Amino acid sequence: MDNRSKTALDDFEVISTIGTGSYGTCKKIKRKRDGKVLVWKELDYGAMSETEKQMLVSEVNLLRELRSPYIVKYYDRIIDRARTTIYIIMEYCKGGDLATIIAKHKRDGQYLDEEFIWKILIQLTQALQECHQRKNGRAVLHRDMKPANVFLDTDRNVKLGDFGLARVLHHETSFANTYVGTPYYMSPELVNNQSYNEKSDIWSMGCVLYELCALHPPFTASNQTELNRKIRLGDFSRIPACLSDDLNNVISKMLHVEVSQRPSIEELLADPIVSGRRSRMERKLSWQQQGAGELRAWETKLRDRERDLEDKQRELERREKELNIREKLVEDKEKCASVREKLAEEKYSRAEALLLDYEHKMCMDMDKLRLGDGAAAMSDLSGDGLSSCLTKRKDGDTPKKKVSFDMYGKENSRLKDRYHDPLSKYSDYDSAYIQDLLKRHDLKDRLYHMKHGAMDIRRSEDRSGARSRNLLLFR
Repeated sequence: MDNRSKTALDDFEVISTIGTGSYGTCKKIKRKRDGKVLVWKELDYGAMSETEKQMLVSEVNLLRELRSPYIVKYYDRIIDRARTTIYIIMEYCKGGDLATIIAKHKRDGQYLDEEFIWKILIQLTQALQECHQRKNGRAVLHRDMKPANVFLDTDRNVKLGDFGLARVLHHETSFANTYVGTPYYMSPELVNNQSYNEKSDIWSMGCVLYELCALHPPFTASNQTELNRKIRLGDFSRIPACLSDDLNNVISKMLHVEVSQRPSIEELLADPIVSGRRSRMERKLSWQQQGAGELRAWETKLRDRERDLEDKQRELERREKELNIREKLVEDKEKCASVREKLAEEKYSRAEALLLDYEHKMCMDMDKLRLGDGAAAMSDLSGDGLSSCLTKRKDGDTPKKKVSFDMYGKENSRLKDRYHDPLSKYSDYDSAYIQDLLKRHDLKDRLYHMKHGAMDIRRSEDRSGARSRNLLLFR
């Protein structure tokens, strides 16, 4: 046996203990690097004899060589020399074993389905074919075939295990002489202390299949002597009537007392009933695998579509959020526009009120001016005529002024001053008239500015209304 590092035990985590027996302890473990669930058998080889150690080495080597989908897969071994313990790491069979299934159906009082029994028969036969027909010509006898050593995976396929009592025969004519195995499943040659070969495993397989059908072994007794007598006679009842004659005939062939009349693995697989069932099972398995492949493809497509739908849904949610944000912005703009429109209306109302007030005042001022001019005209007619409107009156005897055309004379300087003063031409008129004239000019200017202000307000109102309509259309 090769030495392995003790630290290799740290690569695994023990989950639970599956069972304990004279061979050692079987535990469920998990490989830390990938989380794969496996099992290991802990065997203490410190108290073993040299013969037992050699058998242990043979079992490990045998497990490593066997390659079949219906045999428990061997992974590795770890040797702890300090504790004199070997750990054999193997495949974990999640479906349990046939002994547990038989016990459950026995409690429920319900027989197993015949299709399942045929499946176990064909797969067990194929597992024994790997053992009995080795490429190197060395046949391997299981020697302890029983329901507790037939395991099932998650799909309820057979996984033959526990080769602790296996023995290697160098050729098919060799016979073993060691008495081993479980009493209920021992062949007549073992009971008679005779040499045995691969057909002893065929008898044990027949007993296992019979127990699957009837929920009890074919041979039962209260003591070993009576059990041996029944096995020698090969006397057993037919399997339950609910099961077919074909199944009963195949099992009966396996339980033939005469070794020469008992079929070998090749003959069993060549049996028309078994081969027909095997062909149907393989076709069904092929259809199932094809269907499973198509189902996986559909599941992959469905997952891809689900991911696409989720992406589209997230995109729609994102767009919906953006639209909600935009809608909120539009609402805020509408509120601002409404407030501005209201303010514009208020300004326009105030401007109209001011304009009306201004026009009213202008009318009153014009009325006052008209009334004032009429009174002045009446006074002129009663006095000295139109010349009375001038405050400066020239006397008739006033001598004429001498006119000078000197560029720098007083007359030209007066003209110069009059040119810069817009009211200089009215300097000879009464101050009250000039004040009225100034007031009239001021009122005209105010009226001009008020009209332009009203026009600006009207244009602002038009722009605000157009903006509001555009916002409503955008929304």
